[in-house]
Amino acid sequence: MFKNLNIWKKYFLGFMIITAILLLITGQVAIRQSYNYVKQQAELTLNNNLNSASRQLQRKLNNILLIMNFISNDSSLVNSIKEVTTSQDLSSLQKLLINFKEQNNLSFVIITDPTGKIIASANNNHSFGEKVSEDDTLALFLNGKEQDGIILLDEKFLIRENLDEQAYIKIIPTPEAGSLEKREEKRGMALTVSVPVYNNDHELIAILLGGELLNRHTAFVDEITEVLKVTSTIFLDDLRIATSIRLGNGNRAIGTRVSEEVADVVLHRGERYLGRAYILDQWYLTAYDPIIDNKNEVIGMLYVGIPETPFVLMRNEVVNHIILVAVGTIIVAIILALLITRSITNPLHNLIAAMQKVEHGDLSQRYAKKQGWGGVVEEQSISGHNFLKAKNSKLLPVIKNQDKKGDEIQQLGSFFNKMMDSLQTNWQKNRELQEQLEEKEKMRLHLLNKIITTQEEERKRISRELHDETSQSLTGLMLGLKRIQEADDINEVRKLAADFREIILKTLEEIQWLSFELRPSALDDLGLYAAIHRYVKELSHHSGINIEYVQHKCKDLRLGSVVETTVYRVIQEALTNVIRHAEAQNAKVSIHCGDNNIEVTIEDDGKGFDYTILQKDHQALGLFGMKERATLVGGELIIDTSPGKGTRLTLRIPDIKKFNN
Repeated sequence: MFKNLNIWKKYFLGFMIITAILLLITGQVAIRQSYNYVKQQAELTLNNNLNSASRQLQRKLNNILLIMNFISNDSSLVNSIKEVTTSQDLSSLQKLLINFKEQNNLSFVIITDPTGKIIASANNNHSFGEKVSEDDTLALFLNGKEQDGIILLDEKFLIRENLDEQAYIKIIPTPEAGSLEKREEKRGMALTVSVPVYNNDHELIAILLGGELLNRHTAFVDEITEVLKVTSTIFLDDLRIATSIRLGNGNRAIGTRVSEEVADVVLHRGERYLGRAYILDQWYLTAYDPIIDNKNEVIGMLYVGIPETPFVLMRNEVVNHIILVAVGTIIVAIILALLITRSITNPLHNLIAAMQKVEHGDLSQRYAKKQGWGGVVEEQSISGHNFLKAKNSKLLPVIKNQDKKGDEIQQLGSFFNKMMDSLQTNWQKNRELQEQLEEKEKMRLHLLNKIITTQEEERKRISRELHDETSQSLTGLMLGLKRIQEADDINEVRKLAADFREIILKTLEEIQWLSFELRPSALDDLGLYAAIHRYVKELSHHSGINIEYVQHKCKDLRLGSVVETTVYRVIQEALTNVIRHAEAQNAKVSIHCGDNNIEVTIEDDGKGFDYTILQKDHQALGLFGMKERATLVGGELIIDTSPGKGTRLTLRIPDIKKFNN
């Protein structure tokens, strides 16, 4: 049956069958990839959020270490410890620890002697002489070295420091959690830091121990929730001791436990767990990381969770988009098949023939149509010679009208003709551009050579400055200091010191001017306006030329570093040319700043020059360099000059926000 169909139907059916097969395959692949993409995005988001939460926890621990180091170096702490050891007076030390604890929102601050016995505690003024703890983990913090970490505090320690009520958590039975015999948790998880305290002789006299209890520490998890827009929880083993998750009654879900599956992966294997869980009234994507103490034991978990709904909506949106694209593709395929299959053979042969001739270098080839027998339109390719003849024939209106009517092949022929016209036109333009490019490359090479030469000359000048001025001044100072050392009369010493002070001031001025010529610090510190103002003032003073500087709406404006450097260097190069070549008496620098543009004008009353002659002789390298700088920031440099009429340079940068840092 397929053999009895005419050719356009065969093309149409074959096209539709191939299209349908491709759509089925690509649709399945696209949907699978979209599911994988959404899953990867969810996992990436979870991992990033969990990493950020872990960094915040570590940052909080580092902050405690920083403030503990600060107070350990405080002389008032050392003096207070001395009072305790000499007069048994705890009052000043107790007061100091209480103030330090309250100011830094710490849960406990303790001073012990090097053996681990308590000297004073901010929470308990009756614990003098007691041992801090029998726990092995806490003992690691009392070895006289700086220590920090997350550890578990035993019940005895918490009771003595009056933290037992905050630490106490009643365990709530939780579905899917592992079996547990105890019904309450009396231990505490804490960010803990210890730093040694040394006297003036650098002898270890005490250990400063402090930290922040994480049990019911809602401020930290709320901070993570606010910053990362996630739910956050801290677990002691598998028990929630601080969480931003609230139950239906508004209370936080403290005391509930994590599932046995999560506990097995995180607590027992010490690995990160990614999953999903139904929390309150919706599904969440969840991530858990083990919390490890200083003995490298897993003592808890850090959790973050994000709602799954946005990712489900993203996945559904992608799938719907794929379906819409598939349906649209089928509709377009049907339309294209109907339009293309009826005229897909002969017109293409003629067009291919023309292209083959073009391939062999005949750019005069054109595609045209002629009226055939019985009103049938036949396509043909004609050479450039016949194309010229067609201008006075009936064929020309057909060629001209191909842009406006005809099927896709005819339009393709029209585009082919346009392309060939453009190729012939652009061929000549390309030759001209190539010549310009070669000339510009020569200028670049000259500029590069000039830059290298200038660099070497500048280095020689700096070397001479340092050798002739600074080095000699320093040598004089060295000899003078020897004279001071050998002098016996104080008046002579004072006189020599006064002389050497003048030498030092002069040397500093020379170094400052040398530094300013290389790159003014004001450009980085105070901005473009202040840097140019100072440069113009200094240059006018040193050169003897009257240089006027005006600005409009630029005083408090900070531009991007690239724009500021470009404007400054263009002004610097222009004024240098004025001083070296213009023989001018007066110059003026004007800057006008708009909302998103800047215009800089440098003009002088000097002798001017013929820019065309300088270009031909490759003597305008400085101006070429300024033009290159302007081009790099999307601007232009306009040169208005002629012999005997002075010079006016205008730098325009139309889009300064594009280059803002």
